[in-house]
Amino acid sequence: MRHLYLGIVTLFLVILKTYSQNPIISHSFTADPTARVFDGKVYLYPSHDIKSPVERLKDWFCMEDYHIYSSQNLVDWTDHGVILSQNNVPWVDSESYSMWAPDCVYKNGKYYFYFPAKPKNMKVFSVGVAVSDTPYGPFMPDWKPIEGIQGIDPCVLIDKQGSAYIYWAGNGLRMARLKDNMKELASAPVLIEGLPEGFKEGPFVFERNGKYYLTFPWVKDKMETLAYAMGNSPSGPFEFKGIIMDESPTGCWTNHHSIVEYNGQWYLFYHHNDFSPEADKRRSVRIDSLTFNSDGTIVKVKPTLRGVGITDARMKIQIDRYSAISKEGVSVSFVNDENKFEGWKCRLEKIKSWIQYNRVDFGSQPVQEVKMRVKSDKGGVVKIVADDEDIATVKIPAGKDWCVVKACVEKAPVGVCDIRVSLQKGASVEIDWIGFDAVPWSAGAFETRKYRNFFAEMGYSQAEIDAKLEEVFNDVFYGVNKVYFEVGDSMAYISDLKNHDVRTEGMSYGMMIAVQFDRKDIFDRLWRWCKKYMQHQKGMFEGYFAWSCQTDGTRNSEGPASDGELYYVTSLIFASNRWGNESGINYLAEAQNILDCSMKKVGKDAVTPFINIEHQLITFTPTRFGAKFTDPSYHLPAFYEVWARWAYDGRSRFWRECAERSREYLHKSIHPVTGLNPDYNNYDGSLLHSDGIIGDAFRFDSWRVPMNIALDYSWACADREWQQEYGNKIQNFLYGQGLYDFKDQYNVDGSPVKEVLQAGEYKQLRHSLGLVATAAAVSLVCTDVKCEEFVKQLWEAKHVPYEDGYLDKYYDGLLRLFAFMHLSGRYQIIFPQ
Repeated sequence: MRHLYLGIVTLFLVILKTYSQNPIISHSFTADPTARVFDGKVYLYPSHDIKSPVERLKDWFCMEDYHIYSSQNLVDWTDHGVILSQNNVPWVDSESYSMWAPDCVYKNGKYYFYFPAKPKNMKVFSVGVAVSDTPYGPFMPDWKPIEGIQGIDPCVLIDKQGSAYIYWAGNGLRMARLKDNMKELASAPVLIEGLPEGFKEGPFVFERNGKYYLTFPWVKDKMETLAYAMGNSPSGPFEFKGIIMDESPTGCWTNHHSIVEYNGQWYLFYHHNDFSPEADKRRSVRIDSLTFNSDGTIVKVKPTLRGVGITDARMKIQIDRYSAISKEGVSVSFVNDENKFEGWKCRLEKIKSWIQYNRVDFGSQPVQEVKMRVKSDKGGVVKIVADDEDIATVKIPAGKDWCVVKACVEKAPVGVCDIRVSLQKGASVEIDWIGFDAVPWSAGAFETRKYRNFFAEMGYSQAEIDAKLEEVFNDVFYGVNKVYFEVGDSMAYISDLKNHDVRTEGMSYGMMIAVQFDRKDIFDRLWRWCKKYMQHQKGMFEGYFAWSCQTDGTRNSEGPASDGELYYVTSLIFASNRWGNESGINYLAEAQNILDCSMKKVGKDAVTPFINIEHQLITFTPTRFGAKFTDPSYHLPAFYEVWARWAYDGRSRFWRECAERSREYLHKSIHPVTGLNPDYNNYDGSLLHSDGIIGDAFRFDSWRVPMNIALDYSWACADREWQQEYGNKIQNFLYGQGLYDFKDQYNVDGSPVKEVLQAGEYKQLRHSLGLVATAAAVSLVCTDVKCEEFVKQLWEAKHVPYEDGYLDKYYDGLLRLFAFMHLSGRYQIIFPQ
């Protein structure tokens, strides 16, 4: 909590990606894909190949759980995490690793997830069902499998009359009707007749124009093809029609698939061992378009690397997933054979050799430069063409290490174009990716466990970056501008020196910084001070923290501020993940206590949960008054993603929903032109318009929003397009005010404020270092090249007094440190060790 004023300036102390090419999921193995369309999105329910932890499955299929993925454009895929595991289904042998091909359907307001597995004390497979209120779970498994089914690869079809049919494999393909409860058979299983001889599995049935298609993997010769038959009813009879996809040309023995229509186009989802060419028991999902002949038969699908969807020119374009290549002089191989999930590179080996990538969207705003990640021992020159128009020539330096080079775009294309890269001079030029303008990353660290080092991209050496980060850290904790003070042998506090107090804001920030830097000593000292002086151990505020204390621990206010609790919980979970809970402080138990105490306040009069239960949004303060509105700078959706994974408090679904609600709220809270937000506002994003609170303008609290959105992008990347638009908007506005002149307070429409809010004893508009820092941090999401100018300004800025003598060691210092952490790739998700 920063500044909240009542009446006439009276301080109110009221007491938290993926490829657009094939394969589509690039951070883990996925196989046996069943795609379904729910609520305007495509949901993907694959199985999950893993490297076997048991010797008996070393060279066989090994699967222990299921993830769900979703997409609105078939390009950006969200991983919703594990929805079911062999360890939480009562009837499944938890050592079987046999969670094979699943399916999911919707009926009567519920989502039914069907999966095969090996039951306890049995050798044959059974099929189970789990139920959810949403397509992404959580799914509650039934206590027993469906009686009457012994087999694998369930597929469920609901016809136009609402009748449900289930199909599965096991000594042929079989089917039966399901009862309305979707958990029991309504008819005896029957063998589907009329299909060709040979091994068959993985049935997938769909309807189109009154015809029913029974599709299935079929071993015609030595490996599986995808084949199909057609009939006039869900139960057949089915007439065999032919092949949908031929055998793998590279020797992947299995194939498994689903076929869906989405936005007027039909698609084939299937799998291949792209990321594991040496072992075809670890597969990855692909997509290609599918079409029909006039008589309803299926046109054979030729697998592609390019896949489907349109690629944004301002993102990394993996041209090794090509649409076409020259007959000679081009090869494709893994970037890193030790970690194939890093993807592929292409090598241009002869003059005039070329590689082409189709359907790249340049939009309506002209790009200014092209970037390429390249490597070449002797160097060379490549030319880039868009729809047969030369747009850039790039010189590749000689060197043995990968580097990012850039060149000006001479004639910027617009709209969707096909691009071609050709070698003009030199030999053996390797290309990892190309992109245009700022080229932000397209996947979050929850998936990739990687973080962008923006400073390194700008050319600063790692030695320079490390030294700078250490300097900024020491400035906050040990230097002349320090705000960290140790007390005795075991405690410490961080002080807002200009206000002469200790705040939960700064203490929880300090804990987050300490765990990020692996400084258990600092973390534990701060937590002990918080625990002793700030946290309420009983009473109506039990579990919460007094938001402001004097440096001797005397409380200035008994009431809590919700941002402190937000950071406390997340930093404690990270401490648990990093250091465990056996060294004197049970970090996880402390985090769970805060959450549990908060939830116990549901229905209370004077105090509330710090997350508003109705809106699932963070409160300004968890009190009768402060819970009526929120603060945009408190919104860190990725923090809730952390809680959902590792708080282990039984509220995972709730926290994931909070993350979604928080992102939706930010859309409403940000001005559509300037990108500015108010200090405080209503839960629907509208301004408070309150006579008692000065909070409708972009001021001190608001500075944090750009940095917070950068964090959510870096960690989750679940709202990529909007966040990129936001980053460009706010930087465009500030840039328009003058890169080295923009002020720290504006009305949200960009007009000057009538009343300047003071900081400490100073009341003046200024070009504040804290806002310089957060405006630079949001560069992580931006696509416009001007973002580099913001980062350069931060790098060169000094933490010294302003012209009037004012020096904010606390807020400016902390935001500056957080920004350097972000831009150096040092603000990270701490996974369990």
